[in-house]
Amino acid sequence: MNTVYILYSLVDCGESISDCHTLYSTLEKAKGAMEIEIQECMKNFHYGKVKHDLERLYEFVNEDGQGFTVGIDEQIPL
Repeated sequence: MNTVYILYSLVDCGESISDCHTLYSTLEKAKGAMEIEIQECMKNFHYGKVKHDLERLYEFVNEDGQGFTVGIDEQIPL
């Protein structure tokens, strides 16, 4: 059985909410993509604070309740 890693992102910009999921074959590839996704999401927000900054989970929110979540889930196909 090969483990796959799902990189997910959820962005709430007030006017719109978007989500995205991408599969990666290794945790290292998923972590690299996670860093890039966090940088891309930050371009939509000019102020706020980090709620969680963990190895596989990053959450950011502003005072208006808008923000984003980027994380990695591990899946083992049956």
